[in-house]
Amino acid sequence: MRRLVLAALALALVPAAPAARKIPTIHLLPESLIPNLPPTMTPALGESGYAFPVFGPSAFADTFGGARSDVSGGWHHGDDIFAPLGAPVVAVAHGLVFAVGWDRVGGHKLWLRDDRGNEFYYAHLSVYSPVAVNGAIVHAGDVLGFVGNTGDASGTPYRLHFEVHPIGLIDRGYDGAVDPTTYLRSWRKLKYLRFDAGTDWTPTVLAANAPKVGAVLVRTSLDPALAR
Repeated sequence: MRRLVLAALALALVPAAPAARKIPTIHLLPESLIPNLPPTMTPALGESGYAFPVFGPSAFADTFGGARSDVSGGWHHGDDIFAPLGAPVVAVAHGLVFAVGWDRVGGHKLWLRDDRGNEFYYAHLSVYSPVAVNGAIVHAGDVLGFVGNTGDASGTPYRLHFEVHPIGLIDRGYDGAVDPTTYLRSWRKLKYLRFDAGTDWTPTVLAANAPKVGAVLVRTSLDPALAR
């Protein structure tokens, strides 16, 4: 009997085998459902002398990152600069114009790449100027077109949708846009547009609500002495 009791005690003192650890299941979202969040940095662009992209009276607020269901990532990639129909839209820097054309969201749009490789997107134009052609080299202050409300801005107040894509984020594609607000607030607003002598041309009307012929002249270049 004593042996049986000792055996029972020995069994009772043997530590129980540890319970198997339960490894949590990790559910990965399909790549198509992973949100592309707006970048939070505003890196230096490496150039000086940037010009504000709209000439004349205008207003804008920081709407970068706001919800937008009809664009890549689902968020607003720039700021809207509100101005009268036909206000000149200018190149913010010396650089190359490319991707001039139409799409259903941006309407009449174009891109500008500066000498450092930073890219700037302009949308909702009503009319292009003669320099707004693919491959054109422009200077800061050259007029690219006119403010309008083409694309998905149709029926809303006239504006320029403007984006900044620094070269360091170009590999992110369209979602490499950063908040343009701090740049826009620091860029100089032009006080003067010099019109080339002898320029005489008729804007190509690209939308029913485009400025009337002669509303503005646009083959221009910046006079540095008068833009400070």
